[in-house]
Amino acid sequence: MAGQARTESEPAVALITGPAKFFRDVASIFEIRFILLRRSWYWYLMGTLVFPVGMFYFASALAPDTPDAIRRAMIGTIVFGSTMLTTSMLGQSVVFDRFQGRLKLIITMPVSRFAYAAGILCVGSVLSGSAVCILLTVALVAGVEFTFTWSFLPIVLTVLLTMSGLTLLVVSYAPSPEVGGIMSNLLGIFMALVSPVYFPMEQAPALMRAFGWASPLRYAADGMMKSLSGQPDVYVEVAILVVFSAVCLGAGLWKLRWQES
Repeated sequence: MAGQARTESEPAVALITGPAKFFRDVASIFEIRFILLRRSWYWYLMGTLVFPVGMFYFASALAPDTPDAIRRAMIGTIVFGSTMLTTSMLGQSVVFDRFQGRLKLIITMPVSRFAYAAGILCVGSVLSGSAVCILLTVALVAGVEFTFTWSFLPIVLTVLLTMSGLTLLVVSYAPSPEVGGIMSNLLGIFMALVSPVYFPMEQAPALMRAFGWASPLRYAADGMMKSLSGQPDVYVEVAILVVFSAVCLGAGLWKLRWQES
């Protein structure tokens, strides 16, 4: 009787629904991924320093010795490094969650695919933002002349969202975690190397120029070139990248495997 009375007197636990649950789920996914990231974050940032910075000095040696050419080489390095880091980290996170069973546990919490994607995108934004700051610091040390303007931030945000959506789309076809890691790494490297990011469209070969019209990285590099040259009028580039990010994120979320057949 005493146990029954105690049970009846206990207040019922209210279920959290709606926007409050969504934001709590996003925070939970962010915390889970951030705890895992803390164990190896320096390896990701080391990858940002080694390969992209080496490409910067290589491109600088080949470019004309003018402030604009050196600045463009630095911008290509920022696009290359942040893109490579975003696709690698996001692709490996999604693929290993899927094949190691963590995704099934997340689904049964339950968490929606939108909250899951938002959580890992937040972690990727933190890591990619750190990489961009490191590369800007390297540019200062290397003596690159640039003027930071507010328009740099929306360019970085929209291009990272675009590449995140493409990564979700590509790794959804991965048959194994190893292949998924290769696919995500190749995506970032391929997109950066075949897009005119280290030099303007006018100097690109014909094949690269044709690909540049459909590459979001080309518009990101052009927008960054304007913003870091003291020109805040990047509305056209931001609008194009917003369309790219909406389409790519929509396709990526649509193809994100939320159950295995």
